[in-house]
Amino acid sequence: RDQCMANEAKPCPCDIGDRSDYGGLGQEVQIEHFKAYVVKPSGASDKAVIVIQDIFGWELPNTRYMADMLAANGYTAVCPDFFVGKEPWSPTKDWSTFQDWLKDKKPTDINREVDAVLKYLKEQCGAKRIGTVGFCWGGVATHYISLLYPEIKAGVSKEPHISYKRSKQLNW
Repeated sequence: RDQCMANEAKPCPCDIGDRSDYGGLGQEVQIEHFKAYVVKPSGASDKAVIVIQDIFGWELPNTRYMADMLAANGYTAVCPDFFVGKEPWSPTKDWSTFQDWLKDKKPTDINREVDAVLKYLKEQCGAKRIGTVGFCWGGVATHYISLLYPEIKAGVSKEPHISYKRSKQLNW
């Protein structure tokens, strides 16, 4: 496993992990103009978590595994494609092109998708208590939506390699 940190020669801030063959327990659904991975708990629940992807996208097996674990603990978990069909980053890409790739994938430009996910969770899943967890790129998005949306009652940001304040300076 090639683990790299943000301050090493290769600027990969995320470890893509070992679950490359994991298929997931949930299903892919269409929510308005984008897809999402949704997994529901075995019993009735009014609790939900929005699971926000890292740069490797919403289809990453590790992210789906996290959503499945949340469902096993009584939460409806939804992992939206916040890149809205655009290609996620690949560890095989040239890191010198990363900033160009990122230009149309700002973690603070997801309001339309967040609005749709919140509507889906409330209307289709009966969610009344909603939180979010984000990984790396999703960590910044978690900070952003947790501050902006009063419906988000809890936010966990895992590996936000850039602070929300710094993301504003970078015009994310």
